Amino acid sequence: MKSEESERQSSSRLAALVVGAVTAAVLSLAGCATPQQQAAAGEDLRQLGNLAACYTEGIDALGASKVEAGTAIWSRCFAEDVKFSLSFGAFSVTCPGEKCPLPATMTGLARRVAMARSTYERAGYVATSHHITSLGIERADAGAARIKGHLQAWHFRKDGTAVLGLGTWEVDARLTPAGWRIVEERLDSPLRVVMPKSE
Repeated sequence: MKSEESERQSSSRLAALVVGAVTAAVLSLAGCATPQQQAAAGEDLRQLGNLAACYTEGIDALGASKVEAGTAIWSRCFAEDVKFSLSFGAFSVTCPGEKCPLPATMTGLARRVAMARSTYERAGYVATSHHITSLGIERADAGAARIKGHLQAWHFRKDGTAVLGLGTWEVDARLTPAGWRIVEERLDSPLRVVMPKSE
């Protein structure tokens, strides 16, 4: 009886020692990133965060009718073949897709630029100011990430009316030879607030 109990205690101690050793090994390996690896990871996070800044800078250039400048900015953050889904309450569009109103011969980036400009022209906007806040970055693997944020978009008409759009902006990004690029964008802005020009 004693020998069985003694064997059980020895087995339990051995199991505890093995678990402890494995845990210690895993923890020590987790902290073994070289300074170069840590710097690379930090640089990736910086570039991923900057995709949101690139998006807002580009769309505000487009909002001011600076199409060439806006396209050049967006070429630094969007992949040429970017896919996108835009939803503004009752109106939504996905490109590429059956209901995408733009020609299949256009690149994804050219479609995204054209969609922004046509939206602004139809609504009579002459200037915009976009802001993405509460940015979250999730790494899927070394070469893929998802970025999510809350969108606040101010749109101004010639008569001084301001239209505020609120929603979310979510993108999937991939690491390319040119750096991180947005390969898919999902923008959902269900809420619009119209503010007449203040006297």
